[in-house]
Amino acid sequence: MKYLIRALKYLVYFAVMFFIIVGIVYLFSSQKASGLSFVELFKEGSLPKIALFFVVVAAIYPKLSFYKKEIHLNGDFTKYAEMFDEVMKSMDYVPEKKEPGCVTYIKSGVYARLTRMFEDRVTFDTTGNPVIAEGYRKDLVRILSAINYRLREESREQDIA
Repeated sequence: MKYLIRALKYLVYFAVMFFIIVGIVYLFSSQKASGLSFVELFKEGSLPKIALFFVVVAAIYPKLSFYKKEIHLNGDFTKYAEMFDEVMKSMDYVPEKKEPGCVTYIKSGVYARLTRMFEDRVTFDTTGNPVIAEGYRKDLVRILSAINYRLREESREQDIA
Protein backbone atom coordinates (compact mmCIF):
# COMPACT_ATOMS: atom_id res chain seq x y z
CA MET A 1 0.00 0.00 0.00
CA LYS A 2 2.87 2.35 0.86
CA TYR A 3 4.38 1.69 -2.58
CA LEU A 4 1.12 2.55 -4.34
CA ILE A 5 0.75 5.80 -2.39
CA ARG A 6 4.31 6.79 -3.26
CA ALA A 7 3.75 5.98 -6.93
CA LEU A 8 0.58 8.10 -7.00
CA LYS A 9 2.36 11.00 -5.28
CA TYR A 10 5.14 10.90 -7.85
CA LEU A 11 2.66 10.62 -10.72
CA VAL A 12 1.00 13.84 -9.58
CA TYR A 13 4.38 15.48 -8.92
CA PHE A 14 5.77 14.63 -12.38
CA ALA A 15 2.57 15.75 -14.13
CA VAL A 16 2.45 19.06 -12.25
CA MET A 17 6.13 19.76 -12.92
CA PHE A 18 5.69 18.90 -16.62
CA PHE A 19 2.72 21.23 -17.04
CA ILE A 20 4.45 24.04 -15.12
CA ILE A 21 7.51 23.81 -17.36
CA VAL A 22 5.46 23.56 -20.56
CA GLY A 23 3.27 26.43 -19.34
CA ILE A 24 6.29 28.64 -18.75
CA VAL A 25 7.64 27.81 -22.20
CA TYR A 26 4.22 28.60 -23.69
CA LEU A 27 3.93 31.93 -21.86
CA PHE A 28 7.40 33.11 -22.83
CA SER A 29 7.42 31.79 -26.36
CA SER A 30 8.24 34.58 -28.80
CA GLN A 31 6.84 32.65 -31.74
CA LYS A 32 3.40 32.14 -30.22
CA ALA A 33 0.82 32.12 -33.00
CA SER A 34 -2.34 34.05 -32.26
CA GLY A 35 -5.15 31.81 -31.10
CA LEU A 36 -2.84 28.87 -30.30
CA SER A 37 -4.06 27.18 -27.14
CA PHE A 38 -1.99 25.35 -24.57
CA VAL A 39 -3.33 21.92 -25.63
CA GLU A 40 -2.52 22.63 -29.28
CA LEU A 41 1.17 22.76 -28.35
CA PHE A 42 1.16 18.98 -28.41
CA LYS A 43 0.93 16.86 -31.51
CA GLU A 44 -2.43 15.16 -31.84
CA GLY A 45 -2.44 11.87 -29.94
CA SER A 46 0.69 12.68 -27.92
CA LEU A 47 -1.03 13.49 -24.61
CA PRO A 48 -2.06 9.84 -23.93
CA LYS A 49 1.52 8.77 -24.68
CA ILE A 50 2.87 11.39 -22.29
CA ALA A 51 0.38 10.26 -19.63
CA LEU A 52 1.43 6.62 -20.12
CA PHE A 53 5.07 7.64 -19.82
CA PHE A 54 4.35 9.40 -16.51
CA VAL A 55 2.46 6.37 -15.19
CA VAL A 56 5.36 4.05 -16.03
CA VAL A 57 8.00 6.35 -14.54
CA ALA A 58 5.90 6.95 -11.41
CA ALA A 59 5.44 3.19 -10.98
CA ILE A 60 9.20 2.53 -11.20
CA TYR A 61 10.52 5.58 -9.34
CA PRO A 62 9.68 4.49 -5.75
CA LYS A 63 11.49 1.19 -6.31
CA LEU A 64 14.62 3.05 -7.40
CA SER A 65 14.41 5.87 -4.86
CA PHE A 66 13.76 4.01 -1.60
CA TYR A 67 15.75 1.13 -0.24
CA LYS A 68 16.90 -0.81 2.81
CA LYS A 69 20.48 -1.16 3.97
CA GLU A 70 22.12 -3.05 6.82
CA ILE A 71 24.38 -1.41 9.39
CA HIS A 72 26.65 -3.72 11.34
CA LEU A 73 27.30 -2.61 14.91
CA ASN A 74 29.77 -3.87 17.48
CA GLY A 75 27.09 -4.52 20.05
CA ASP A 76 23.50 -3.65 20.84
CA PHE A 77 21.79 -0.61 19.29
CA THR A 78 21.20 0.97 22.70
CA LYS A 79 24.97 1.42 22.99
CA TYR A 80 24.90 3.55 19.81
CA ALA A 81 21.50 5.26 20.15
CA GLU A 82 22.97 8.60 21.25
CA MET A 83 25.45 8.57 18.36
CA PHE A 84 22.61 7.87 15.90
CA ASP A 85 20.67 10.82 17.37
CA GLU A 86 23.68 13.11 16.95
CA VAL A 87 24.23 12.06 13.33
CA MET A 88 20.57 12.47 12.48
CA LYS A 89 20.45 15.87 14.16
CA SER A 90 23.51 16.98 12.16
CA MET A 91 21.68 15.86 8.98
CA ASP A 92 18.66 18.02 9.98
CA TYR A 93 16.44 15.14 11.12
CA VAL A 94 14.39 14.96 14.31
CA PRO A 95 13.04 11.86 16.05
CA GLU A 96 9.47 11.07 15.05
CA LYS A 97 9.04 8.06 17.31
CA LYS A 98 11.23 5.83 19.39
CA GLU A 99 9.82 2.44 20.18
CA PRO A 100 11.54 -0.78 21.20
CA GLY A 101 12.83 -2.29 17.97
CA CYS A 102 12.12 0.73 15.77
CA VAL A 103 13.40 4.31 15.64
CA THR A 104 12.01 6.76 13.08
CA TYR A 105 13.28 10.20 12.05
CA ILE A 106 11.83 12.88 9.79
CA LYS A 107 13.24 16.10 8.33
CA SER A 108 12.92 19.04 10.71
CA GLY A 109 11.99 21.69 8.15
CA VAL A 110 8.58 21.91 6.52
CA TYR A 111 10.09 23.06 3.20
CA ALA A 112 12.44 20.07 3.09
CA ARG A 113 9.56 17.72 3.87
CA LEU A 114 7.37 19.36 1.23
CA THR A 115 10.02 19.04 -1.49
CA ARG A 116 10.16 15.33 -0.72
CA MET A 117 6.35 15.12 -0.64
CA PHE A 118 6.52 14.07 3.02
CA GLU A 119 8.37 10.89 2.01
CA ASP A 120 11.41 11.84 4.10
CA ARG A 121 11.09 9.23 6.85
CA VAL A 122 14.20 7.26 7.80
CA THR A 123 13.50 4.14 9.84
CA PHE A 124 15.95 2.00 11.77
CA ASP A 125 14.82 -1.54 12.65
CA THR A 126 16.84 -2.15 15.79
CA THR A 127 15.54 -5.61 16.70
CA GLY A 128 18.81 -7.29 15.82
CA ASN A 129 22.31 -6.83 14.57
CA PRO A 130 22.70 -5.74 11.80
CA VAL A 131 20.35 -2.78 12.16
CA ILE A 132 18.23 -2.29 9.03
CA ALA A 133 17.87 1.29 7.79
CA GLU A 134 15.13 2.22 5.35
CA GLY A 135 14.46 5.50 3.56
CA TYR A 136 14.98 7.75 0.57
CA ARG A 137 18.12 6.51 -1.19
CA LYS A 138 19.90 9.86 -1.58
CA ASP A 139 19.46 10.81 2.07
CA LEU A 140 20.10 7.31 3.37
CA VAL A 141 23.46 7.08 1.59
CA ARG A 142 24.63 10.30 3.27
CA ILE A 143 23.28 9.25 6.67
CA LEU A 144 24.83 5.79 6.54
CA SER A 145 28.13 7.24 5.40
CA ALA A 146 28.16 9.56 8.41
CA ILE A 147 27.17 6.73 10.77
CA ASN A 148 29.85 4.40 9.38
CA TYR A 149 32.43 7.18 9.74
CA ARG A 150 31.45 7.69 13.37
CA LEU A 151 31.55 3.93 13.99
CA ARG A 152 35.07 3.70 12.51
CA GLU A 153 36.23 6.68 14.59
CA GLU A 154 34.82 5.12 17.75
CA SER A 155 36.44 1.79 16.93
CA ARG A 156 39.77 3.53 16.29
CA GLU A 157 39.56 5.35 19.64
CA GLN A 158 38.86 2.06 21.43
CA ASP A 159 41.86 0.43 19.73
CA ILE A 160 44.14 3.27 20.87
CA ALA A 161 42.87 3.12 24.46
